[in-house]
Amino acid sequence: MRSRVLISGGVLVLAIGSASAEAPTPVSAVDLQGVVANKTVVLHTPAGGLPISYSDNGTMIGRAKDMEFYTGSAFDRGTWWVVANTICHRWRSWLGGKDHCVTVNKMEGDKVHWKSSDGYSGTATIGAKK
Repeated sequence: MRSRVLISGGVLVLAIGSASAEAPTPVSAVDLQGVVANKTVVLHTPAGGLPISYSDNGTMIGRAKDMEFYTGSAFDRGTWWVVANTICHRWRSWLGGKDHCVTVNKMEGDKVHWKSSDGYSGTATIGAKK
């Protein structure tokens, strides 16, 4: 597994790559809303899990816990929406408050693989909303 944690202007960018025997299955635009709405998605990072809670009204909350040093704050809110076959996000402060979109592929069980338009990728676990 290849991992990178980049800090750019106090913003956390996680890049986690792996070669896996699991064949990911693309998630369609119709299914994306249901994949994350009212769920907590935990991004797998070298520093631990980063939980993001998605509401069905298009808002989200992230808690960086021990990664505050990288993100600039332990907590942030934002909005999310689906465009074509991607989930897009805009945080108030994380990632510079700019739009970022990712494609999502289902893997084994409750795991997904994501890839952003800027080439970063990683895995996450989808669980019940907390």
